[in-house]
Amino acid sequence: MKPTVALFMPPRLIRRMFREPDLARLQHAVNLVDPGMTDANLPVYASLENATVIITGWGTPPIDATVLNHASHVKLIAHSAGSVRNLIKEIAFDRGIRVTTAASANAIPVAEFTVAMIVSLLKQVPWIGPAYLRHDLEEVAQRKAHVRELADLNVGLIAASRVGRLVIQLLGSYHNLTIKLYDPFLSEKDAAELGVVKSSLEDVCKCNVISVHAPNLPETRHMISARMLALMPDHAVFINTSRGALVDESALLAELHTRPIYCALDVTDPEPLPIDSPLRSAPNLLITPHIAGAMNQARRNMGKLAIDETLRFLRGEPLQHEVTRTMLATQA
Repeated sequence: MKPTVALFMPPRLIRRMFREPDLARLQHAVNLVDPGMTDANLPVYASLENATVIITGWGTPPIDATVLNHASHVKLIAHSAGSVRNLIKEIAFDRGIRVTTAASANAIPVAEFTVAMIVSLLKQVPWIGPAYLRHDLEEVAQRKAHVRELADLNVGLIAASRVGRLVIQLLGSYHNLTIKLYDPFLSEKDAAELGVVKSSLEDVCKCNVISVHAPNLPETRHMISARMLALMPDHAVFINTSRGALVDESALLAELHTRPIYCALDVTDPEPLPIDSPLRSAPNLLITPHIAGAMNQARRNMGKLAIDETLRFLRGEPLQHEVTRTMLATQA
């Protein structure tokens, strides 16, 4: 008899997260069921009763006692999205249920977006383009004076996360960069293997380019404080594709109005950015609506990863993207 796998997410997201060939591949190996979640995210638990694996995603309710009491046979939760911090409750680990995440597939577009933003801001693209269209040749000339290439610079990265490590790989094709990395959990040996200089947060914030890739934890809230922002040199490039809460946005706003630093925020605190937020009119600031991560093709890559992990598990093979209870303390 085929094992039962339940897709536990809103139907509208199933269509966005999985390619038909991947669903067909899964359906060939298992009894695939849809627990009947409505678009209002109201769960119906009956189809979980015989499930060995639950595949979750955006829109899935927390996997707590209420859910697991209807899923007494489940052995694996394969999350087709990124963070499992608010999804998986302690009771799942207490019951010996294993957990995987598709965060690695989501990290790829975030890392690509990060490097694209670094190059764009170094070239002054968000501001020099509009000035050129306005035929404001004075501003164009002023901006050109500060255009730089991604070479012969110090790049500071905050956290050796999945995204942080991919950014390091992508930066490897650029010339004569010194990459400084702040991560209190990174050893000197690991830093050497990554080809980076293990540094303090203060030293990272003194770099020409600073990019944030840390998880949103109580201890990381406002880690980019007024003191850290003040360390950034004039004409520094600052990127945040992680979480808005990591940056003291009031302090950032003051810094942007005081001197020339160039900033790209793909995340804010709160999201979406309030209509009356003073950040909307801040100089040298580009804000995007949390688009760095998986949006279209990459979402289906995340779905494929969750299906691959499910089939691996059912074949008795090692999982490649497992999240353990202890890992939650340092992950997003």
